[in-house]
Amino acid sequence: MKKITKIWIAAGMAGVLMMGTGCGQEQEEKSSNQVTVFESFTAQDLEGNEVTQDIFADYDVTMINIWGTFCGPCLEEMPELGEIAEEYEDKGFQIVGICSDAVDLDGNVLNDVVQEAQADIQETGADYLHILPTGEIFTDLMPRVTAVPTTIFVDQNGRQLGLAIMGANDKDGWIEVIDEKLAEVQQGE
Repeated sequence: MKKITKIWIAAGMAGVLMMGTGCGQEQEEKSSNQVTVFESFTAQDLEGNEVTQDIFADYDVTMINIWGTFCGPCLEEMPELGEIAEEYEDKGFQIVGICSDAVDLDGNVLNDVVQEAQADIQETGADYLHILPTGEIFTDLMPRVTAVPTTIFVDQNGRQLGLAIMGANDKDGWIEVIDEKLAEVQQGE
């Protein structure tokens, strides 16, 4: 049954990707709705440890990259995201990944997908925190995600900075966006 559920999730996500902006295209989300879920949430990382909004407190800006194990553009950008995470760790910046297909349509964790995600992370060198879309992330955020990768930037209180960005980017492109977000937050201090 789990394999069938995973197939339906992948097929559904693929359909959304074909109808929407599509996996791999760069486009800022047109919605003016700000995500507030990151201001107060409880979730788990891929190892089952509890994660809350406290993960943002020590960083001026956090990049939240929502990805899927089935998404080629997601996996293609992860090595460069791993490099950025390492290069920017002393600049008040971090990256957090959310593996979108690691839960079924009822919000239950799919252990086989978690294992696949862990292998993808190891293979791509995206050695930063990755969390499961459970709890408030599942109920309040994931229904609004229409394509992967989708990236959201938040401040140290979990407040969203600007609009979500749909689609993959290269290292130089992400660095440009990250530097803008850091400058924006640091000017406001």
